Formats: sequence, C-alpha cells, structure tokens
Amino acid sequence: MILDVRGVSKTFSGPNKTKTVASDNLSFQIRVGEIFGLLGHNGAGKTTLANQILGLVTPDQGDIDLLGKSVLQFPARSRDICSVQPQSQVPLGFLTPAQAVMLMGKMRAGKAFDPKRMEMLFEALDMGKWVNTEGMKLSGGARRLTAFCMAVIVPGKLVILDEPTNDVDPVRRRYLWDVIRGLTKDGTSVILVTHNVQEAEKAVDRVAILHQGRFLVQGTPAEVKQSVENLMRVEISAAGDPEAIGVPSWAVDSRRSGDRLLFSIDQSVVPLAVNWAREQAEAGAIIDYSLSPTTIEDVYVKLTSGKELNGHAELAGAV
Repeated sequence: MILDVRGVSKTFSGPNKTKTVASDNLSFQIRVGEIFGLLGHNGAGKTTLANQILGLVTPDQGDIDLLGKSVLQFPARSRDICSVQPQSQVPLGFLTPAQAVMLMGKMRAGKAFDPKRMEMLFEALDMGKWVNTEGMKLSGGARRLTAFCMAVIVPGKLVILDEPTNDVDPVRRRYLWDVIRGLTKDGTSVILVTHNVQEAEKAVDRVAILHQGRFLVQGTPAEVKQSVENLMRVEISAAGDPEAIGVPSWAVDSRRSGDRLLFSIDQSVVPLAVNWAREQAEAGAIIDYSLSPTTIEDVYVKLTSGKELNGHAELAGAV
C-alpha cells in the first residue's frame, strides 16, 4: 500500500463567516502500481485533497500515510516521494520544452539523469516539432504536455496528475494515456485528478467520484457502473437543433453534448426506445443513434445531480 487516507476533513472560511467544506471525512487507499481516478466538477474538492496528500494543506481532521509515514508529521517527505503536474499551466517563459524537462530531470536525479528518457517521452507524445520552441510561443496543449513531461521525467513513487489532458488535442491525449499507463510498469502509482470522465474510464484501475467534498461512490469502473446496472444509454446525433427533439417520457434523464442527446433508460423500455429512435431517423430529425451499456459518465451525471441510484450513495466494500 503506497497511500492510506483516513477520515480526512478540511473546511475553509469565507467572507461573512461562510464555510466551504472541501473534504468531508474522506477515506481511501492506493496500491502500488495502481491508477486511481479522482473525478468531480470544478470546485468539488479534488485539488484540495491532492494538496493535502502533498503536505501543502493540513487537514482539520484525519490522517494521511504515505509509504508508512504520516504526511501531517513529515510534509516535506511527501513532496520528495511524489511527482506532481499542477492544474495551472507551468510558466515556461523563454525556456524550451527540452530545457525545462532537462532542468527538472537534473534537479530530481542529479548526475543519474538520463537524457534518453526525455527523448522517449517527447517521441511517445509526438512533441518533436515543439521541443526547441520557447515556452511563450507554445500553444496551451504543448505547454500542458511539457508540464506532464516535467512531472514524470524522474517519477516519484506516487505521481499526481491534475487535469493532465486540458488543452491537449485528441490524438496526443491518446498518446498521453499510454504513457501514463506505462508509468505503472515499475510500480509507480498514479492519482489522476480530472473532470473528463469519459477518458478517465478507460485509463483507471479504480475511481472515486467527489462532489462537494464527499465521495459519492468509489470502486473499480465495473463496480461503479453496477450502481446503475438496470439502465442503458441511448445516444443520438440530431440533424438540426437538439432542443427541437422532445425528451421521451420513458427517459430516466437526459442531457445535451453539442449536437448529441443522451438518455438513460430502463432496460424494460429498450424496444420502445429503438422504435422511437428509428421513427425519428425516418422523419429526418436525427442522423444516427446508438444503444449501449451505461458508462461512468452516466453514473457521474446522475450522482452529481443529486439523484440516488438504487438507494445507494456508496458501493459496499469499496476502498
């Protein structure tokens, strides 16, 4: 076990004596070589929790053990053990990606720094055309990839990645996930902090959904999806304005994503849903449609909208 978080709570004071609960009795563990996804809206408490693990913020209650020692007692040790990609963009200034990553590598490894690892990272992420470009001339995606490389050039035992795919183009996002998975081959563990639920589902070993400082559910992707095991997902692409397509009465819920509409439905109404979608397609209202099992995104939307699933707010036995 590399990380053991036990009953951590943290409240911040605001103006006019207001209080914001950023962490509400949070407990979880991370095993060696595991990718743990921490999912939630902006403001859910993800970054605050990461900062408590790093010893940058002290919990009001609870404790955090990192490789067998308390982060509260030895906060500086935590930052020696962990590698971090922060949520905010790293200010590169006149440094090129090659210079910035090499500097970070030499700071962490000293004379043991191996430039070949830097070359491997740049090649794996297809960054060749940017490596000698000054930071101020780089796109947001290129700077984001550079920050990732700086975090993992000499990875610690625990790597914390806070929204690593922000601004990164779809092709290089795919490469990035491959590199993240590769980190675990030598026993490195990863905390993936993100609101991009769709991508995270394919990358993580276990996942927790954080909302208003509380874990709503945690477990393996399969366990999390079992909390809506009686539901299916209908996804349609609208030919025109999606708002012109009425939400069927049999839909458990619905949401819009660009020109797509997504419905959650009970398995018992699958034939009805298929007939409805076929009629809409024949009428020219939609371009295509698909029916598939529910996803973590569906669970995420339902739980963070305040609706319980099958009467459960947490998976029994999940850690």
